[in-house]
Amino acid sequence: MKLDEFSTELKKIPMTGGFVEQIELLKQRYGKEYIEAAENILELFELLELDAVKTSRKYIYDYLKQLDYFIRHQDYGHDDFNVIRGKIYDNEKTMLETYMPGLLLSYAYTTILYEKNHLFINNFLPLLQNGSKGIEIGFGEGFYLWEVLSKYSEVTVSGFDISPYAVQFASHMLEMAGISSHRYHLQYGNIFEGIKQPSETTDFAVLAEVIEHIPNPHIGIREIARTLKKGGILYLTTVIDSNHMDHISNFRSPSVVEDMIRQEGMEIIASKIYHMTDDFSETKDISIGLAYVAQKK
Repeated sequence: MKLDEFSTELKKIPMTGGFVEQIELLKQRYGKEYIEAAENILELFELLELDAVKTSRKYIYDYLKQLDYFIRHQDYGHDDFNVIRGKIYDNEKTMLETYMPGLLLSYAYTTILYEKNHLFINNFLPLLQNGSKGIEIGFGEGFYLWEVLSKYSEVTVSGFDISPYAVQFASHMLEMAGISSHRYHLQYGNIFEGIKQPSETTDFAVLAEVIEHIPNPHIGIREIARTLKKGGILYLTTVIDSNHMDHISNFRSPSVVEDMIRQEGMEIIASKIYHMTDDFSETKDISIGLAYVAQKK
């Protein structure tokens, strides 16, 4: 499916007009870079035999429900990680039919995620080298694993996630994308228990859309920073005032997240702070997307 065809189908779905606006804005702002990235995701969906329009409908409706809750209560409404884990991360139907495919697809049509990905493409990926060894904690649907392994033919990555269905989905997605399984190892990992990765052994690390999901965000940053060699590169993303079915931790400002990164011996070398209201002044969605590239001192 081409991006224009996908956009046309979205227009037919009630309440999704705002996402069509985001597609058009991204096309104008980033042109070929965005169109190619979005259509690569749509092509991957076809390889996975998933319905992009049906997935969007499910995922967007839940997103709008969570947004409405936050607007009314100014709170995420979730506070127990173990309850969320049982309802979502250990729920096969939710993870494989809605959560994982919906999150993967959302990189193709939301400004808040694509603005972060733009930083990843232009400020993180160029710092990597073939032969590098990396790690990702909380890889979820595997979007960033796919981008790294697609660009560099001799990079290897170890991935850790608390959900067995994330391991299943991401492994299948990478296989269908034609990436050799000897280049990645995906396994269970609980950030609260500490992952099975020796300290100072990785050249790069990814912690994307994770720290808002855990009650002690600094633990996640500390654990992934531990694995990096001196000079190693970290890519970290999160959100402020952006509800989801499993968001727990909100942050008062970007400086709170930046301070946690620096406290773990990291120097921020590139960043993107994106407010939904920057582009859509009338929106009720006040989400702020944060993305950072940092280097271990």
